[in-house]
Amino acid sequence: MKNFTFLVTLLLLTLGLASQASATDCGCSDADNALKNGSFESGTDFWSKSNGTNFGTDGGYNVCGSKNGLITGAGSVWQDASLEAGSKVNLTVYGGTHDNNQTHQFKLIFYNGATELSNVIVSMNYEVTGSSLNKYTLSGTAPAGATKVRFLLYSSGNYFKVDVACMSITPPAPATDCGCLAANNPIKNGSFESGTTDWLKSSGTNFGIDESYNMCGDKNGLIIGTGTIYQEVALVAGSKVDVNVYGGTHNTSLTHQFKLAFYDASGNKINSGEAVVDMNYNVVDSNLKQFSLSATAPAGAVKVRFSAYSGGDYLKIDVVCMSITTPSFCAECNNNTLQNGSFENGTANWNVTGTLGVSPNYAVCGTNGGKLTGAGKFWQDIEMLSTFGSEVTLTIYGAYNTANSQKFQLVFLSESEQVLGEITKDVTKSLTGDPLGLEKYTLVGNAPSGTKLVRVIASSLGNDFVVDNGCLTFSGVPLPVTLAAFNAKKEGTTALLSWSTTFESNSDYFEVQHSQDGKNWTALTSIEAQGESKALVPYSYTHTSPFAVNLYRLKMVDLDNTYAFSSIRSLNFDGDEQIKIYPNPTVDRIKLSSNQQISNVKLYNQSGVLVMNTIPDSGNEVDVTRLTQGTYFVKINNGSLMRKILVVR
Repeated sequence: MKNFTFLVTLLLLTLGLASQASATDCGCSDADNALKNGSFESGTDFWSKSNGTNFGTDGGYNVCGSKNGLITGAGSVWQDASLEAGSKVNLTVYGGTHDNNQTHQFKLIFYNGATELSNVIVSMNYEVTGSSLNKYTLSGTAPAGATKVRFLLYSSGNYFKVDVACMSITPPAPATDCGCLAANNPIKNGSFESGTTDWLKSSGTNFGIDESYNMCGDKNGLIIGTGTIYQEVALVAGSKVDVNVYGGTHNTSLTHQFKLAFYDASGNKINSGEAVVDMNYNVVDSNLKQFSLSATAPAGAVKVRFSAYSGGDYLKIDVVCMSITTPSFCAECNNNTLQNGSFENGTANWNVTGTLGVSPNYAVCGTNGGKLTGAGKFWQDIEMLSTFGSEVTLTIYGAYNTANSQKFQLVFLSESEQVLGEITKDVTKSLTGDPLGLEKYTLVGNAPSGTKLVRVIASSLGNDFVVDNGCLTFSGVPLPVTLAAFNAKKEGTTALLSWSTTFESNSDYFEVQHSQDGKNWTALTSIEAQGESKALVPYSYTHTSPFAVNLYRLKMVDLDNTYAFSSIRSLNFDGDEQIKIYPNPTVDRIKLSSNQQISNVKLYNQSGVLVMNTIPDSGNEVDVTRLTQGTYFVKINNGSLMRKILVVR
């Protein structure tokens, strides 16, 4: 009886093991599995591992068969499978560990050669119970350019147990349109299924439809004898144009060509950027050959023409597929505060002195660019809100037909439209210079404290000045406060400083700073700020012991220690009854006021060297733009009185 029981038990165990061993795929057959040895019954064959990875097999946690894979400690194990872009990858795999505090992951990684394109990651966070593993599922679609997929197991430590890795790869469905989606193709009726609709032809061209050489659908186009057919598509300069087209002939000794050519807004062909491919394929049976053309639209281009030319006999054509890639600079300007910066709404939103119109001939984006004819300027004012960052960036395209002091400017204005600072960029690009068309200019700077308006100006002293694609943005940390005014005035022998704010958010304090040369500054005092306010708040400070020459500014500090400086104010306490010089400090000009007629002005540097000897203009002003930043001494009429000025750039 005991022997019988033993034999029965042995038989049942044998049948059980046989049953378990036979289910080596757990529903995943080797024929359908893109992975080899996915159940590790052949040990670690076909699996790659990173340096230092301890990888082998175990018999204690197998889901199917008699073995499972096992990473001991940290490391990675993987297997690659080839595929084509657009393929759908589905993977099931069993896994488990003894320590969920370590990182264990299953990954699907898509590659083009050695370049990783994308990945799908699933955390393997199952702590084994008994000898069972948990099932995981991963799915992904191979992106454009993908040539292979990698299934990878990663362990940061402890044990990583794995079994029955089963991957299916479903290739993308074959394209019924020969890879050319009608919705994305600007060429209409590119497969000639609607006959000759949408196609134009040159005079005398015999153009019709054939059904013997179709590559997709039931029809193909056919030119009999000599002639040209074409279509035109709108675009902007700088666009990349790619065309795929099928063609063939019975006589390659004659000229047959596919062409891309570009035209301006007046319908004139631009003699650059053209692409021509000889269609020299002699048809075999009923097959045509695919040809490719690529070209970039030159400046001034508003449309591209695709044409097929036949020098005689027959030209057979089918599946004309065009793609147009808009240039990166035509991407939307995020947070653009300019209105109508690309002149698509004519000259709306722009203030003008002179003659401003629009022209399509050199549009960078869209269909229009602004065109200033003759001397003049056009500008737009942008209110600087308290929420704006203090860094201002203007990008704008421009060029001239003849150089005549064309320039772009950013001007920072106070509430009373006093100029607080400016940035200027001279335009140096000719419309007809190589490359043809406009050039991008960038102006960047920090708005001085107290700025209420940022003015964008384009100006010219004559001739044509073409502008397009203007974009004005603000970035960085907003000013701690919105300064409404900052003034300095004499009160006897003291200097009274007063300022006010109209907006404060998280402001901490004002540091009143003093200097004699504009380079070395000392703190006179600190005054607590309001903190939070949307009302007008006044502040003041009296400097009881000013020097002969005094420069003042405010350092406005926020609670997070960010800060900004105000514009500079000056007070002089010597010789005011004889001569006044302002503004001081200055950027480009000084104005002199005296109780005597001024016939001569001399400027000396700090070493006493004469650097300028000039006569003021009719407004008693002197241009000092050729001077470098620094401190200078001014003498008028060769007198004995010297006054100090500061040139700030």
